This record gives sequence, structure tokens and C-alpha cells, in this order.
Amino acid sequence: MSSKIKAVSSESDQVGCAVNEVRVSRRSILRGTVIAMPAILTLQSGAALARSSNLISASTTAYTDAAGRTLCLDVNSVYPADGSGQVYDVGDPPFAKVNAITDREHFTSPNSAVSEATMCRDGGTYLYKDSGWKEVTVPKGILVSATALASFAGGIAITDI
Repeated sequence: MSSKIKAVSSESDQVGCAVNEVRVSRRSILRGTVIAMPAILTLQSGAALARSSNLISASTTAYTDAAGRTLCLDVNSVYPADGSGQVYDVGDPPFAKVNAITDREHFTSPNSAVSEATMCRDGGTYLYKDSGWKEVTVPKGILVSATALASFAGGIAITDI
């Protein structure tokens, strides 16, 4: 009989050990989770902020897209994000109007050439020659890069000018 009792005692010891091992494992997991939580929350909140901000800023250089057009964000289609006039919020869901100014010679008058960057910055009516003089009106805007616009791809309306 004592061998049976010993066997039962041995089984209960094994069960007790298994339960203790599970408790230690759970405790270790919880301890590790609590230690890692600030890092996880920081990553999530930083990514959420970047994803939800929908901010776009002016480029200092007149970049062209793959088609050779200068991209000009119409500032009337977005919301100023600060007082500088260089950072804008495209809203949620994002939407903005972009004027793609074709790379060709533009003029303020038949003898006064103007760059696409100046056209974007100042806005107004300009001339170009294509089997006679033609007018094009450009709303005032800021220069933006195609890369910056790619993150808002579904919410950008592009007009060729």
C-alpha cells in the first residue's frame, strides 16, 4: 500500500510542479509585457500620429513628376496647419487639388519669361506659345514633390495646366 500512496504522492508532486511551472511562465510573460508596454505604446502612438496628421509641407525645390510637370498644391483646397504658409493639412479623409504645370516656356507678357515655380507661388494668368499665344490660369499654391503626394494618392485631384 505504501507504494501506491507513494505513486499517488509522486503524481500529485508532478502535477504541483507542472502548475508551478505554468504560473512561473505566466508571471514571466506578464512581467515581460509590462516592461515592454511603454515601448509598444510609444511605437503605436507615434505611428498613429504620423498616419492621422495628413500634413504636407512646401518644397524648396521645383521637383517634377515622371511626366516632367511641376506639381503645385492649390492652397485653397487645403487647411493651413501653422502660420508659416508652408505647412498644410489635407484633411481627413485626405483631399487636395494639385495643378501639374507642363514644362514649357511660360510668360507674363510676350517678352517676359517666368518659371513654373514662380507661377505656382504667385498664381495668376500666364501665356505660352502653341500655334499662337494661349492663356493658362494657375491658382496660388506651394511646390510639392511627387513623393510627398504619393502618401495621399487616393485623395489628390490633379489638373494638367
